[in-house]
Amino acid sequence: MSATGYLETLANPLPVEQRKTLIAIIREGFGKLSFGSPAAAAVKATNFDGRLVPVTTSGTINQEVAVGHGLARKPRLLIPCLDPNTVNATLPDQTITRAADATYFYLTSTTTNATFWVYAE
Repeated sequence: MSATGYLETLANPLPVEQRKTLIAIIREGFGKLSFGSPAAAAVKATNFDGRLVPVTTSGTINQEVAVGHGLARKPRLLIPCLDPNTVNATLPDQTITRAADATYFYLTSTTTNATFWVYAE
């Protein structure tokens, strides 16, 4: 069954015209989910409740950096991401140094000046 197939079957008891409309909504809404494109500043994800946040580790090993996430609430989740168009891109080791707040998340790394993105939600 397709990713939306189960949701579409839930529309089966509806009258034909309502069913067609609901299935079109399901296919459009769930068939094209996207995080969006990272940028130089934190950007709202296209279809999700989080943001794509650029991160650069400190120029000094294990020095904490405070990264503004733009959520206006404490994030529940941080997912590191790589740019697939950057040759030799790697994710540096990262350690959360204190609990995130409504403005920042905090991390250190043994890799200096590394850049990557985090999906914060």
